Amino acid sequence: MASVSNNNDAPVNKISYGKAVTVLLIGTAALAFSGIWVKASNFEPATSVVLRCWLALIFLLPFMLWEIRKKGGLGKRGIIWSIVAGLILGIDFTAWNYSIFYVGAGIASVLLNLQVLILPLLAFFIDKERIPRSYWFVLPVMAVGIAAVGGVFNTSEPGDGPAEVYGFPVAVLGTLLGVVSGIAYGTYLYTSRKATRVSPGKYVQPIMIVSVFQGVAPIIFMVIRGEGFNFTQGMLVDGALPQPAEGVNGDPITLQNWIAMIALAALGQALAWTFVQIGSVNMDPTLSAGLLLLSPVSTIFIAAILFSEIPTAIQIAGVVLVLGAVAYQNGVHKLILGKKPDPEAAETKQARPVDGAS
Repeated sequence: MASVSNNNDAPVNKISYGKAVTVLLIGTAALAFSGIWVKASNFEPATSVVLRCWLALIFLLPFMLWEIRKKGGLGKRGIIWSIVAGLILGIDFTAWNYSIFYVGAGIASVLLNLQVLILPLLAFFIDKERIPRSYWFVLPVMAVGIAAVGGVFNTSEPGDGPAEVYGFPVAVLGTLLGVVSGIAYGTYLYTSRKATRVSPGKYVQPIMIVSVFQGVAPIIFMVIRGEGFNFTQGMLVDGALPQPAEGVNGDPITLQNWIAMIALAALGQALAWTFVQIGSVNMDPTLSAGLLLLSPVSTIFIAAILFSEIPTAIQIAGVVLVLGAVAYQNGVHKLILGKKPDPEAAETKQARPVDGAS
């Protein structure tokens, strides 16, 4: 068994490369359905975050106890960084859930990739890590892509459903919330990467702690909003936003919605994030970056089939720009061309959702 490299982004090699790829692909597949299950469950977004994260604890608990017996518990620094990561990820999930209902599961999943702009900045300002040259190429491309996804360049009339929500065009507000989720996600990746580095080889315990504290932000949002949990009323009516779209005016929550929520907690939270972490830290980060891009791409196609979420031509162009920029920033193009990734960018490989674990 290979020892852990001094390079913080080098593979840990606790499992074989083939197993790492398999585990990562399973996690990526589960991630691809996360936005789908959020929309299918139809719960009010803040309530959905708490249910997703806290129901996942049931599935994570036996594996956490096994990990403690085999590998020992987390140290104080690992616990602190995991708590901070969970608080930040709660903001990410709350904004992302709203974005899913306003712009669709596919586009909301793409907008999360804004994190490729956030993590290098945090590493630069806090850890004094060098920003890779590719960043300054990716920045304007991502900006144009996000604007296109948000409908800034769209001159066509809005389709069915409300044109505005809370005084904003629905697509614009959904995109802004997606940007907020991407910023929070990039911040989470930074704090979670700290937790992983101080507790190498321990996967389930950080995710367990993160999942507990993810519930804090949505609960605070409920208090500010003056409303509590909503287990009876959904966001959508027959799969579409009602008019008016403000508030929770959708269909009653059914058994089918609860089944989707349980799938989200068990597979989209517990399994996906654990498997992505295990797989990504045991393989080359550039390859893991490429494999993880399959998640938002898959979500776009799945959402189109299940929810008839058909992006406009301009939005599709924006999606291509965003995902292309993410691939370039993570050196996927060099992997395809058979070149070695730029070592200067090694510290800013952000595609590993737990190495920094929708």
